[in-house]
This record gives sequence, C-alpha cells and structure tokens, in this order.
Amino acid sequence: MKILPRFILIIHTLLSIAQFSSAQTNLPIPRNIQQTYTKGTRDKSGVPGKSYWQNREDYTIKVSFDPLTRKLSGTVAIKFTNNSPDTLNRVWFKLYPNLYQAEAPRAIAVAASDLTTGVKIKNIRIDGQELDSAKRIIKGTNMILHGKNILPGQHVHYDIDYQYTLNKGSFIRTGQIDSGAFFVAYFFPRLAVYDDLDGWNIYPYTGQYEFYNDFCHFDAEITVPGDFQVWTTGNLKNTDEVYTPKFAERIKKAGEADSVINVVTAADLEAGNITHKNSTNTWKFEADNVTDIAFGMSNHYVWKSTSLVVDPINKRRVRVDAVFNPNDKTYIPIINYARKSVDIISTEFPGIPYPYTHETVFDGPDEMEFPMMVDNRPFDNSTDAVELTAHEIFHTLFPFYVGTNETKYSFMDEGWATFAEFAFHPMIDPSLIENYNISDVNNSAGTEQDMPIITLTPQLAGSARFADKDLKPALGYLYVKELLGDKVFFKALNYYINQWAGKHPTPYDFFNCMNTASGQNLNWFWYNWFFQKGIPDLAISKVEHRGQSYTVTISNNGTEMAPVHLTVYYTNGTRDLFTATIGVWSKGDKTTTFNLKASKSVKKIVLGGAYDADVNKMDNVWPR
Repeated sequence: MKILPRFILIIHTLLSIAQFSSAQTNLPIPRNIQQTYTKGTRDKSGVPGKSYWQNREDYTIKVSFDPLTRKLSGTVAIKFTNNSPDTLNRVWFKLYPNLYQAEAPRAIAVAASDLTTGVKIKNIRIDGQELDSAKRIIKGTNMILHGKNILPGQHVHYDIDYQYTLNKGSFIRTGQIDSGAFFVAYFFPRLAVYDDLDGWNIYPYTGQYEFYNDFCHFDAEITVPGDFQVWTTGNLKNTDEVYTPKFAERIKKAGEADSVINVVTAADLEAGNITHKNSTNTWKFEADNVTDIAFGMSNHYVWKSTSLVVDPINKRRVRVDAVFNPNDKTYIPIINYARKSVDIISTEFPGIPYPYTHETVFDGPDEMEFPMMVDNRPFDNSTDAVELTAHEIFHTLFPFYVGTNETKYSFMDEGWATFAEFAFHPMIDPSLIENYNISDVNNSAGTEQDMPIITLTPQLAGSARFADKDLKPALGYLYVKELLGDKVFFKALNYYINQWAGKHPTPYDFFNCMNTASGQNLNWFWYNWFFQKGIPDLAISKVEHRGQSYTVTISNNGTEMAPVHLTVYYTNGTRDLFTATIGVWSKGDKTTTFNLKASKSVKKIVLGGAYDADVNKMDNVWPR
C-alpha cells in the first residue's frame, strides 16, 4: 500500500471535515460511475439517462429431475439481445451449481460428499452452429465463450445441453431438504449481466455473495416423478394436466378468496390422487420480466393458500402460499404473516402494489429470497418467524422489482429488507414483543473490520459484515424516514422505485432520487452515514435545572449522526419523550440543547431509543 506523506494526510483530513460540514456536500464519485453521466446512461438527478440501456434474455428451459439420484438434466435455449453500444467479442455465462465443483473457489465449506465435477456441458450451439469446446473456458462459476462477435442491436440464439448433480447436504440456498423435498435454484446456465458500469459481471459466486441478473422472460418445463408437486417462480400454465380436478378447483378458489384455503392437507397426502397418476408429470411455468426462476418440489408437503387485492384501482389479486412439512407445526401461522407482508407492501410501506401474481413461502433449511418465492426455515419463536417472513418477502421489491446488484451493493437490498423487519413487525402482530438487537453496529463501529456501507460487498469480511451490509443501512433509512416524515419519505422512495423498476440502479441513483423527490439535498447525511467509517456516540453532557426548568445538552462525541430520543421519567411513574432528528447535526454542530418544562418531579433522563446506534451508553443517563 502506498503511504501518503504526513502533510498530505493532514490536508486530506481537513478537506474531509470541510466536506462534512458543508450543507452542499458532494459525494465522492468513482470514475466508472462518473463516466455514465458523461455517456448519458445515467443522470445526476438520479433517473436513468436518455442513453440508458440494458440487455435482454429470453429463456426456454426444459429439465428433468430424478429425486433418487438428484440428477438434473436438460436444455436451455436463450435468445440474447445486445442492447449495448458495444461489440461483444466474448460472452460470460454463470454456472452457479459449480459452487459444488471440487476445484471451485468457495467462501463457505461444503461436505466432501457433495463435491462433484460440476455442470457438464454436453453441447453448445450458437445460432444453430455447434461451438468448438476449445472456445469455451470454465473457471469455477464463470464460463466464457469466444468465437462470435455480437454487434450492437444483434440477436443471438444459444442452445445448451447440460446436466449436474444437486447437493444432498451442505444446503446453500439450494439442495435436498429430505428424501421427498427439494429446493432447486440457480439450476441452468445463464448469461451474465453486461452493463454500462463495468461491462461483464465477472464476480465468481463463492456461496457468500449473492446475485446480479438481467430482467428476462422464462418458459420452463420441469419433469418430475408423478407423485411430486412443484411450486416455482411464475404461473403454472397446465394446472389441469398435472392436478386432478378437485385440487385444480381448490387452487382456483384460493386465488379468489380472502380466507385461507387448505389446498393440500395431510389427509389429502395420505389419500393420494392429488396429481395425475403418471410415472412423471411435466409442470409448465411462465414468468415475464423477472431476474431469476427457482422451484421447490415435494411429495409430502401441505399447502395453505389465500389471496388479496393489492391494487384497489384495477382490483388485481395476488395469491399467497405457504408450502411446508406438516411436521413443522410452527409453520402454520406463516400464511397469515406472508399475506400481511404482501398487504403492507401494497398499501402502506412503501405503497407499491405487489408486482407479481403470487408469493410462495417454501419450507426449507435456509433464509433466502427468489422472485415470487422464499425459502424459509421454521422458527419456534413467533417474533423471529414474523421478521424473517417480512424480510424475505420485502426482497420482492429489492432486488427483484428494482434490479439492484447484490454482488456489489448488497446494502441496497439487504438494508431495506432489514428495515422491513423493524417496520412490519408491529403491523403484522402487535401482540408480539420485539426487542430488536442492534448491538452488531455498536460493537463493530470504529473497529479494524468496520467499513463504510458503500464498500463493495466482496470487500466486506468478519464481524462487521452483517452490520455494514444489513443493519447499519437499515438504521440509516430509518433515520431519513424520521427526518423527512412519512409523507415525504414515501413520496421519495416511490419515486426511486418507479424510476428504476425493471432496471439496474447504483447507490448514487438512489441517493440522487431521494434528494430530487424530497426536495432536500441529503448528501450531508449520505456522506456521513454511508461513505465514512465512523462511530455513533451521543451523550448527555450537561443538565442544568432550576425548579421545574431543565436545560439538557446532548453532545455528539462520535463522528456519525444519530437521532436524539430523550425520555424523561417522573417519580410518579409517567414519562415524556422529546426528539430531534438527524437534522440537528446537518451543519456540523457537535451539541444540541433541549429546554424542558417539567410539571412533575423528575426521576431520571435517559438518552437513546431502540434503534439509536451508540457505542457508549454509560453517559446516556442523568443523574449518572
């Protein structure tokens, strides 16, 4: 690492302080993002530029899966449209199942019994011509194809025959759950994203970082043994071909009912006759303008379903499903948590009608989101179950409706999903006690492993990783909501969502959209909370009182902004709350005061709320 001379470090520090103190703070913009403004693909106001583009892929997938051998084999046909202004002389694909390839780099350990030779590519044809195997290079989860230049605006058709073995243990977002239940994700070769920021997305998938995909159309045919049911992203197009009439009618009824319908019960499973009695059934699904497709399958799961109107203008309904092992009794209330989560998204937070036709919560050993589906483990604790359900379903908006890049900017979706845990919990079930633990932020702030939120996800590691990509951004969004008030905050958030639905925003697009739509330049906070490695530390530094008049001075002893929530406790058991938003620190002030008139005898004054980050709470109580 190059070491700066001492006087340069001093100048750099002074410039940083000046930038922090200015009401017109300029955010530091990396060169590749600055170039998008020059090219016109993005606009400094936060909206897509006049020259914005993104590529398009249409997938036709036909696969068979054998539960006994866990072999998945089939074909994927891809129509690729190069909407970029560039000639592409090579194309990058993602082979996500190669996480389990013996030689692949991994950030998460897997059982030796799950290691395989990876995805076997039997054949690749480009526009009907077989590609010489020497022109493809596979490195872990990346595959690079050479041999054809793709001009701007050109369409290219790929046909790939492939197979691989699904993992039995070592469940990392996909794999066998038990002998009769599987969750199958990332199961087909797919084109990587080529965008206006970096070109090809060449980040390998190592099991830790997540995903970045284009918006696509999917037609999928999934062939499984006849006693299995399949749930997946998209709409089932051949219900009558796979279900017997009794169950086809129940599915139809669930899509029209506000009440919970037991589509498949334990008694139904014992009686059989749910699916047509063929050796195999082929399930046909279609999904448009989504970033991915995954499926769950089982021969012994029960199914609860309901639906609700998400858009009162056109009366559009969404079906919500909970599919689970009947032995997991704690899963029974999940259907209600899921329905309420979809309702809150559509009507209150952020008030965007749920954009897809259904949401399926599938009982698996993980906590992972997919378009129109989530794989949720069962929890004995109802509070955890509520928060997990809200978190994973909120991912519908980020990264699936608004196509954020999880491989680089995981805080752009995980922060919002974590924020949904705070916001949704009291609305889903106010009877449950919530004591959300934000200690990860307090414990990691200012340590060696702590990094600014804006740090690219692959550069995060250690104990601060969760704090910097999940919890701390969620707190930042919460503080901005308190600053702006609900009306302005949701107006700005909806503006951002509507501008970038079906597109790929950067953090700068988000910051600028929020500034534009709120009518306030919030760069002073974005810079302090998202771009700096700082320490939140507020304190009650002085209390002066004469009779019933109190002057309370709050000092910011740290380097990061947090709101002020001051609770005055009286000797008669009552209390009052006094607040100041992060706006009190916007000019660079280090203290703020409260002048309180107490009508009752004061017992104590306590600084801090449940979601106020603070590394030292020893100085948050008066008297000491």
